[in-house]
Amino acid sequence: YPELFDGIVVGAPAMRTGDSNLAIHWAQVQFNQAAPRDKDGLAIVSQIFSDSDRKLILNGMLDQCDALDGLADGMIMNRAQCNFQPAKLQCKSGKAEGCLSKAQVTALDRAFAGPKDAAGYPVYAPVPYDTGIVYTGAPVPGYLPTGAPGIFGPAPRELTMDLDARVQAVRADAVQRLTDTHVWTNLNTFLGRGGKILFYHGVSDAWFSSEATWDYWQRARTANGPAWDAASRFYMVPGMAHCAGGNAFDNFDLLGPVIDWVEKGKAPEGVTASRPTPARAERPMCPHPSYPHYVGGDAARAESFECRAPKG
Repeated sequence: YPELFDGIVVGAPAMRTGDSNLAIHWAQVQFNQAAPRDKDGLAIVSQIFSDSDRKLILNGMLDQCDALDGLADGMIMNRAQCNFQPAKLQCKSGKAEGCLSKAQVTALDRAFAGPKDAAGYPVYAPVPYDTGIVYTGAPVPGYLPTGAPGIFGPAPRELTMDLDARVQAVRADAVQRLTDTHVWTNLNTFLGRGGKILFYHGVSDAWFSSEATWDYWQRARTANGPAWDAASRFYMVPGMAHCAGGNAFDNFDLLGPVIDWVEKGKAPEGVTASRPTPARAERPMCPHPSYPHYVGGDAARAESFECRAPKG
């Protein structure tokens, strides 16, 4: 209904629920292959990653990616240049404290790359490595499995799945086809009326990959041409889980900026976001793929950062 709206804010959109749910199950099966087995040959999911393994993975991500934004602060802001490689954490042989087994590294590589069908076509977007993947609490744990029941019930324990059969079932579901709005990229009517649309997505969202939303944004840009850049922005929120929460600057207002854009013609760039803990601090949220780079001064203040395009 493009004629009913002048400005829209879209957060962590559920545009591909069938594919995202399938990807979550598929990822669990990949992780299960690195798990110890019970007497029935099923994965003991709670033992795939120990607490020390989770800490090792978190520290490994930070060692490889944290300082890319000019400040080592436990956050990965420069998403485009973060190329975390779990293999750098692999033990020389077997499994020992302070390193990951080959099976764990393989499971991480496969699960985060996302599922592909028998022809090699991606079924769903990859999941980015981010600080929230190691989270173990409620209501939705991070992407690394804990063994606790999740939003879909008990954790799957099987070691294999017929991915192509599951994909065909999703594609054959008439209701699913009606809700698969990720193919609706032609927004000419909305844009032609002067409509503006802002997207945001938590990078640590364990339900819908932020890369899936970024993929939609880029395809919409291709479909709509220059009118898209004149009407839309996309904001990645590092550390944020599904819609809110996590180790993130997740307090922000995008409604005000979209109103200013529609009514005053003022296009948003950096939008100030804050967090109350562990101590109150601010960061600018920058239109992706630009990121907030530390330029000096009080690291708790937004003005100590500037939005920069990633190198390369």
